[in-house]
Amino acid sequence: MLPVTSIARVVVNTIRASFSPSAFDTGLLLVPDASFTEDRRLMIYPSGPAAAAGLTELGFTADSEVYKAVLKYFAASPAPGRLLVSCYPASQSPGEALDAVLERTADFYGVMPASDLNNGELVSLAQHVEALEHPAVFFAPVTSFSAEAGGTLDLLYRNQFKRTLPFCCGTLSDCAAVMGTAMGLELSHTASAFALCYKTVNGIQPEDLTQTQVDSVKAKNGNVYIARGYTHFLLENGTMANGQRYDEVLYIDKIGADLQNAAVTLLAENPDKLPQTDDSTAQFINRFSSILMGYTERGVLASSVWRGADIGPVRGGEIIENGFMLWADSYDDQPDADRAAHKAMPVQVALTPAGSIESIVITVNVQV
Repeated sequence: MLPVTSIARVVVNTIRASFSPSAFDTGLLLVPDASFTEDRRLMIYPSGPAAAAGLTELGFTADSEVYKAVLKYFAASPAPGRLLVSCYPASQSPGEALDAVLERTADFYGVMPASDLNNGELVSLAQHVEALEHPAVFFAPVTSFSAEAGGTLDLLYRNQFKRTLPFCCGTLSDCAAVMGTAMGLELSHTASAFALCYKTVNGIQPEDLTQTQVDSVKAKNGNVYIARGYTHFLLENGTMANGQRYDEVLYIDKIGADLQNAAVTLLAENPDKLPQTDDSTAQFINRFSSILMGYTERGVLASSVWRGADIGPVRGGEIIENGFMLWADSYDDQPDADRAAHKAMPVQVALTPAGSIESIVITVNVQV
């Protein structure tokens, strides 16, 4: 399968305020395998029982990390629809194993190692995921609740990885439950949006941590599963190593993939040629607008003040209606080389995400 980027390439720029996989609901486990053969490179499982039976047939025991991980992954509610498991030999690094999977399929979004990696290996895999052309998220198991300098969480934090979600846990396989929760939520939210913050993670127990421990982990953008009060078991806060929320990264990836697919579809399925004129630009913008309006209706985008720097026709302080604005320069200004290469004028998009509420202050006024 060849990429579509040579036809339609999406460039996503995240602009701070002034002060395409095809399966976003599927996880991938990378498993070191002493008995590796190439036919163990990629297995696809639709359920926990199917995965357990398949791994047993491959020789993995019930006390192995990968066996426990697949059961915790599928314990999520709502449950994910499938899981990819890829074995790799000792001669390969996890990053090389990931590349080998991408040679076969791009139908996954979450990535997690099913073995203990040292700090160097963990950072190396995070760097590898960050550099992939294929958008993915690395669910990084941090088997410690320490935020001390030089520790695993601190290293991920200092590298400010956008595509790494560090989960602090007592057991490596617990991280698979978080990945399964994220994939299951994506599968079930076809007409609405979700945030990972405060979700219940089935299959694992909340950690008994002090507020000081929780604060120190969260200060370095780590995630924990804890109990608050007597009834609330919560994942806090669904944060990437750079501080962005998981849902922000996910939905920007999905928007990029949808715009790219729409562009290719318009070019490939149009019965007539698209001339290099502003009328053709209008066709692209109309197609993209309908896609982005769908994200507004789902609650991903919302009307908001543009707080970034001026860009194109967008000025700081301007209201971006419905959470998006599209524009392109006129073909009158197209360079001769681009015209000779049959390129369209680049279409630019300004987005204002809707965000999500994570806390509230309630003021009670009592007449006495």
